[in-house]
Amino acid sequence: MSNSSVRQIHNLLNGAFTRAERWRWLGANPVRQAEPPPPPKADPNPPSPVQAAAIASAAWTDPGWGMLVWLAMTTGARRGELCALRWSDIDFATSVIGIGSSIGQIGRRVWEKDTKTHQRRRIVLDPQTLALLRSYLAVCANNAAQLGIPFPETGYLFSPAPDHSTPTKPDTVTQRYRRMCRRLGWDMHIHQLRHYSATELIAAGVDIRTVAGRLGHSGGGTTTLRVYSAWVAEADQRAAVSLAGRLPELVNLDAAEGDQLLPNQPARPAAPYERIADDLRGAIRSGAIRAGETLPTVKDLAERYEVAPTTAQRAIALLRNEKVVAVSRGRRAVVA
Repeated sequence: MSNSSVRQIHNLLNGAFTRAERWRWLGANPVRQAEPPPPPKADPNPPSPVQAAAIASAAWTDPGWGMLVWLAMTTGARRGELCALRWSDIDFATSVIGIGSSIGQIGRRVWEKDTKTHQRRRIVLDPQTLALLRSYLAVCANNAAQLGIPFPETGYLFSPAPDHSTPTKPDTVTQRYRRMCRRLGWDMHIHQLRHYSATELIAAGVDIRTVAGRLGHSGGGTTTLRVYSAWVAEADQRAAVSLAGRLPELVNLDAAEGDQLLPNQPARPAAPYERIADDLRGAIRSGAIRAGETLPTVKDLAERYEVAPTTAQRAIALLRNEKVVAVSRGRRAVVA
């Protein structure tokens, strides 16, 4: 059994026994004595722009497959969500696509279910994507007309059936994408296109809340920030370079005088807890974490920076002493 399955079973049992304890059916929750496997560390590895271009070009040899891969790149939707899309979910007048369900699969069994976060979201489409969808719709309708079968508006976007009455299986998407990437010389999976969409949005300067909304992340962007924090830093570096190119030149100041006028720059914090506090402080100043929002948990910080939980707790205590965050017993730290 995989670690993910063990964690899910542990969460399910913990919730059931906690409720039994609350109803006084049990004196204590025995599941709290067991520790589930730690969650995997976030390590997004999206395709580079060159790789993404090659993948899109290879996929467009088949209009249906090319459209699916393109939507995965531009919307960041999960594979099950893409398989569940219907033509009625697309509003061509407002350039909006609605995502409210997903296709689940276990073996050969396939069913339609709610999204992972049980939320329906609407994503605005760019003009190029909308034009590609119109062309793809015309191709699908023409194929159905040639076969003399009806083409319903409620049909699935991606379907092995000519009338689009059945959805494409998520496992089929995963396997086909892996085979295509292997032919290109890369070992990649379809979920990396979701990472690609997120990283490109962040690098373009889109705020974390908007990115989280498009991806369907819950928690007001906390998950997005935790997973893609490295890309936030990259975007911030690009902003610094752009700003440097627009700064006014200092006249009548040679290099020797300039060196004397520059203040002593503070050194990069050496202690691990100081580095964590410095990163969190920077995220707060840049607006990635806003006033009133919660910081990542001590456990998340400890895993991300590969330190002991006490070290992460010390970093939060440092920010609390600086009155950057507010901490109360039994609750996560909140930006002041």
